[in-house]
Amino acid sequence: MKTDTVVRLTIFAGLVAAGALSRIYFRELPNFAPIAAMALFSGYFFRSAKVAVLVPLLAMALSDLFIGGYEWQMMAIVYGALTLPVAFRVPLRKYLAIERGSTSSAAVGLGGLLTYSLASSLFFFLATNFAWWPWSMYERDWNGLLLCYQQGLPFFRYTLAGDLFFGTVLFGSYAAAINLGWASSIKPVAATAA
Repeated sequence: MKTDTVVRLTIFAGLVAAGALSRIYFRELPNFAPIAAMALFSGYFFRSAKVAVLVPLLAMALSDLFIGGYEWQMMAIVYGALTLPVAFRVPLRKYLAIERGSTSSAAVGLGGLLTYSLASSLFFFLATNFAWWPWSMYERDWNGLLLCYQQGLPFFRYTLAGDLFFGTVLFGSYAAAINLGWASSIKPVAATAA
C-alpha cells in the first residue's frame, strides 16, 4: 500500500475517532462539537467528496451510540446539515491553499476559512431550528418561528465557538505539519479541484 494511502486512511480514522470522542467529552456544552469543522477539513483534505462526507457521518453515528439518539427525522436533518461544509471544498482549496505556503495569501486563506466556517454554523442553525419548529411547543406562525430561533441563540453561540475552535485546530495543525515537513508524503490536494 502506498504511503499516501496509509497516511490518508490514518487521518480518516483519526478524524472519525477524535470527532466521536470530542462530541462525547463536550456533550455538556450543547453544540460545541468538532463535526462541522471536520466536514470542512475533510472536504479540503480528501480527494473524494464521498470519503469526506463519511467523516462527519461516522463520527456522529459513533458518538450517538453513546450519547443517544432522538427522532430519526431530526437526526437526518442534523446529519445532513453537518455534511454541508464538504460542499465548500472547491472554493476553500482555491483560497486557502495551505500546501502552497504563500504568506501573501495567508490573509485571504484565513478570511476564506472564517467565512466558510461561519456559513456552516449559520446554515446548521437555520436548518435545524426550522426543522425543530413544527415539533416544538411554539405556535405555528411567524411569531412562533421567530421565537424558536430566538430560543436557539444560546445553542448557536456554542455552535459558532465549536466550529471556529475546532476549525482552527484542524487547519492550523495541518499547516504546521506541512511547514514542518511532516506531511511531505501527501500530494497537495489543492491541485485536484473535485
